Amino acid sequence: MTKFNPLLFALLFITVPAIAAPNAINEVLERQRQHGFISPSLAVEALTAVRGDLAGAPVELRMRYHNQLALLYIGAENAALVKVELDELERMATDEKCVPCGQYKTVRQAQQAIRGQDTAASQALVGKLEAIASADANLMQAVHYVRAGHYDTVGLHARAIEEALVASQLAMSTANPAEQVRTLNVLMLANIGRRDLVRAESLSKEAFALAERIGYVYMMAYIRANGAWIHSLKGEHAKQLQALNDVLKITREHPGLGDSELVALVNLAEYHYEQKSYKQAVQLATQAIALADQQGKPVAKGVVMISLGQSQIELGESDKGVQSLQTALVLLNKAGAKSYVMDATRGLADGYERAGRHKDALATLHAYVKLKDEATLREREKAIAEAQEKFSGERKDNEILRLSLESRGRQAEVDARVWQQRLWATAALALALGGALLMLMIKRSRARNRVLEDSNAVLSDQSVHDPLTGAFNRRHCVTLMSQHEALLASKSRDRNYSAGVGLMLLDVDHFKHINDTFGHAAGDAVLVEIAQRLLGLVRQHDVVVRWGGEEFVLVLPGTSAEGMAVLAERVLQVIGSAPVVAEGKSIPVTVSAGGVSYPLLPGQPWQDALKVADVAMYMAKESGRNLAICLITIASDTAMTTLVDDLAGAVAAGKVLAKVIAGPVAQVDHGMQVSI
Repeated sequence: MTKFNPLLFALLFITVPAIAAPNAINEVLERQRQHGFISPSLAVEALTAVRGDLAGAPVELRMRYHNQLALLYIGAENAALVKVELDELERMATDEKCVPCGQYKTVRQAQQAIRGQDTAASQALVGKLEAIASADANLMQAVHYVRAGHYDTVGLHARAIEEALVASQLAMSTANPAEQVRTLNVLMLANIGRRDLVRAESLSKEAFALAERIGYVYMMAYIRANGAWIHSLKGEHAKQLQALNDVLKITREHPGLGDSELVALVNLAEYHYEQKSYKQAVQLATQAIALADQQGKPVAKGVVMISLGQSQIELGESDKGVQSLQTALVLLNKAGAKSYVMDATRGLADGYERAGRHKDALATLHAYVKLKDEATLREREKAIAEAQEKFSGERKDNEILRLSLESRGRQAEVDARVWQQRLWATAALALALGGALLMLMIKRSRARNRVLEDSNAVLSDQSVHDPLTGAFNRRHCVTLMSQHEALLASKSRDRNYSAGVGLMLLDVDHFKHINDTFGHAAGDAVLVEIAQRLLGLVRQHDVVVRWGGEEFVLVLPGTSAEGMAVLAERVLQVIGSAPVVAEGKSIPVTVSAGGVSYPLLPGQPWQDALKVADVAMYMAKESGRNLAICLITIASDTAMTTLVDDLAGAVAAGKVLAKVIAGPVAQVDHGMQVSI
């Protein structure tokens, strides 16, 4: 539903508390701090109107003035004026030795990178922010706030919440209600990313109430827009519509909120198209197009013309719809808005077909396939980059976990220090008794420290790995999939984003028989060997998890449903083609597997997708074992309960297309797509 990243707007308007200074600049900054503003443009006007008071003002006041203007110009997407303000902060840092001036410049540069969705740049700048340690609570509030925004955009929502909570506490400690509103908004977004929609809705209500109380009109509109997103994810369409209409009402009652009004109209047009209210969608899209022309926003115009064209086609006006989609395609291509070009191309192909222009439809469909292939390649490269960034973040998280695991070791370290003090206290006596006794005491102390270090390393490793097989453990899988779920949720606002996560659940066939016949030691050897074969098969960024007992899970980022079927065949081959040798005995081993590409349905929790994979795996068991069943396509109107309770029936009814893959022993044509 939402086409513009809400976090990018929310990060644009951080202010810092005013110091006591009897002038107009201080009064304007303090007013924005206590009450926010109606719109960014009006906030800029208020500041530029008192610019003459800068002459002779203290360096702190000038710093806050240029810092605030830089933020507002970022919101206005005026890169030239942003540079002017940042250059002035840099000059003050250099010429006037104003250390916080340079630090605020870094904060704003990071916000500008987040606004431009330049993840690599924001990552580098956030790294610099992590080095800032200041007694200035206002500066640290801004630092933690921006870090929260960055972590949310890259899908590390738990870290985003940690940073936002610190920022919130600092906002309250400095009596900054406007900043508290913005921080609540970021907390809400991070919880949406985690799919904790109950908490997100509670934060939305709290943030809106505070914004309304202090008169922060801009954030009132923005928070309601995010509330519409929450209702959309919860399937509460009536509440979603009400929230979007509230946004429209707010923006039309106050000046300077044209950008927010345009976003509301674009989303309302799409909402009515999705609800099959095509006449209403056309009416709203027409209003949005006029406003986009007025504001000079070609991308917004191109996006809403997709909804317009698709609605016109549904109303039987195929020629008009085709023309609208052609215009959308021209606008979006010219603007380089690749994330929307695919939607326009796909819609145009459909429009040509319904207009009877089959040759044009075929040519456009070929163009769409080419664009999709290119997008898949870009997403694959992007996924690798994001995985590297996540790894960097996760290393920090793991360091925190490691420190937590060392809690038992800390007491040992205290004991070691006490031991060292005793050692020095008795050094004279030891020397009197002889050097041998002293060396023995030192040797024991060093040995104790080595044991402590080794124990800490083992504890850290065991926190994420299964001790028997060396595969990742269930806890790590839960953490990883929660991050993937949050990333997919944040990307869902990008209509072109379609990359998912493959999930394959494997269960060793007749494992109880293996244990009963060959012994539990042999059973353990089988599990270890299966884990090693899987680790040797998957890609570097794939994850092998021992889910429990004889069950394994493969987490396969960027793997499509068709790709799952290809991998399933390789899995069955690599495990079933050679027996496991344990204690001199040759043990034939096969597995049964179920594979899905998450998400199966919009807004679906990852646990539900794994549950469906589990059902598919048991179907493979019931069909003779040494099989994999991968779900290829699922009808959009299929309920989750149907997939779990009667997957076989859904396949038989044509609601689900499944592919059955046989292992190397079974005589089944594993290349056929069959109904079960």
